[in-house]
Amino acid sequence: MAIDYGSSLGRLKARRLGYDRDPGSIVEAMTRRERYEGRASSTATRYALGAMQAVDPEYTRICEEEAARVVAQLEGGLAAVSKAAHYRLQGSVPLNVHIRGSSDVDLLVLHGTYVTFDAAGARSHTYTPLALSMLSEVIALRSSCEDVLERRNWGAEVDKSGRKAIRLSGGAFKREIDVVPAHWNDGVAYQASLDDDDRGVCILDRSVPELLTNLPFLHMRRVEEKDGRTGGGAKMAIRLLKNIKADVDKAIALSSFELAGLVWNCPDVQLWVAPTMDLKVLAGIERHLSTLAGNYRAAASLRTPDDSRLIIDEPSKFTALVALAAEVSALTSTVLSEIVPLSTRLLEGDTALAKVAIPA
Repeated sequence: MAIDYGSSLGRLKARRLGYDRDPGSIVEAMTRRERYEGRASSTATRYALGAMQAVDPEYTRICEEEAARVVAQLEGGLAAVSKAAHYRLQGSVPLNVHIRGSSDVDLLVLHGTYVTFDAAGARSHTYTPLALSMLSEVIALRSSCEDVLERRNWGAEVDKSGRKAIRLSGGAFKREIDVVPAHWNDGVAYQASLDDDDRGVCILDRSVPELLTNLPFLHMRRVEEKDGRTGGGAKMAIRLLKNIKADVDKAIALSSFELAGLVWNCPDVQLWVAPTMDLKVLAGIERHLSTLAGNYRAAASLRTPDDSRLIIDEPSKFTALVALAAEVSALTSTVLSEIVPLSTRLLEGDTALAKVAIPA
């Protein structure tokens, strides 16, 4: 069943202004008017426009400041027990594809003394093989982080139960912070480029325990490159899909990472957007997802931006893709009926949206 865009507009606005996690503030959220709200009077069109826009930079700034406060706590506390660390943000906030004003922040805490490396790399001879267990080292790093954060945030909740992250919330925190212990892994690409974007990160999954390798900064760089080639259309499409996923009345089992991957694989020309032509992004991503939903082989061949794995790597994810494509098609059809005359729709179909300008 398609989204009720009228009722979803309120949820969209509450998410964007950071009130979705504080239902008592919904009235306050409704009194603030954002620019997209004045660009269209019809509900589905206003929803589509709002779902594609970036969160107010002020809210993003608060997320970054909260993370910096945690970094300062950890730097002082870990130094006191003779542990060094590096700190990096990963995920939707630094990439600016988050859809909540009160978004969680992922803070990587990377072991500052030891790294692992690929022996096939061009610079492997410059590394010293480790005579210790990196798994044990990162487990110890996590334990030290937990101790520091509990001592320095006694008025807040320090949730240590997570498999990969220590979650900070409540008290003086304006945002939830996920502290993720990890270490660097210098693979073949990094040894050739010495560019941190190519550097691997091994995250501790304490439940096994094991270390899971990924390339978060390569993912971010490639999405940024895609966004540059499309005039901002790629990030608009990612936010759109994430908001639709949040508002449907059934679960769509695709992660934010996978949604970004689907957008990254969309032809640039379908996402390229000029000022006031936002709805071209909706039309372009609708065409892309509809094509994939009708072709399992093509969908199952798509890889993530960092080339680490397939996006649709199990049948349940293709089912989720089909459901998402149906929701995007429903939104596209409703927006068309709201703003494009019937005669034009009959003549041009969904491509008519690519020609519609909505004054800013």
